[in-house]
Amino acid sequence: MIGIPSGHIAESRIVTNNVLQRDFRKYDVLLIEPDPGSVSRFIDSFEATEVTNNVTVVSTGNEALEFLNRKGDYSDAPRPDLVLLDLQLSGPSGTEILAELKNRPVLRQIPVLVLTTSDATEDIVQSYDLYANAYLQKPDSSDELDQLAQVIEDFWLRTVRLPPKEN
Repeated sequence: MIGIPSGHIAESRIVTNNVLQRDFRKYDVLLIEPDPGSVSRFIDSFEATEVTNNVTVVSTGNEALEFLNRKGDYSDAPRPDLVLLDLQLSGPSGTEILAELKNRPVLRQIPVLVLTTSDATEDIVQSYDLYANAYLQKPDSSDELDQLAQVIEDFWLRTVRLPPKEN
C-alpha cells in the first residue's frame, strides 16, 4: 500500500492493486454556544454533511471545561477535532476556555474558531493573542449562518490537514 496525499484531510487515497480507494474520516466537533437558535442552525448544517461524526453542544463555560477535561457526565467524551467557541458564556468566559485549550498540551493542537457576535477590536486581538485559529463574527441571518457553517466545513473539515486524533 502506498499513501498518496490528496490535499484534503477528510479524504486520503490509497493505491491497492492499482485501484484507487478513498478512505473518509469523520470528525467530532464541539460547539460551545449559549444561543439555542445558533445551536439549532449549526446542528442542521453539520448534520447534513458526510464528514461530521458527532456535534456535541455545551452552553456554558463550566460545561465546556467538564467536556474538555472529560469530567462528570463527559468522562467518555470524544476528544474534539474542531472547537467552535462563543466568547459570551456564563461561568468561565470564552476567553478563559480558549486560554485553557491553548495552555494544555493535550488540547492545544485542537483548532479553535471563535464564533461570536462581538466585533470589538480588543476581543479580536485577545483571541489571536490566545492562539485562536480564526475569529469569525456570527452573521445576522439564518442563510448567512448556513453559508458560514458550509465554509467552516469545507475548509476545516475537508481541506486542511488536522492533527491525528489523540485519546
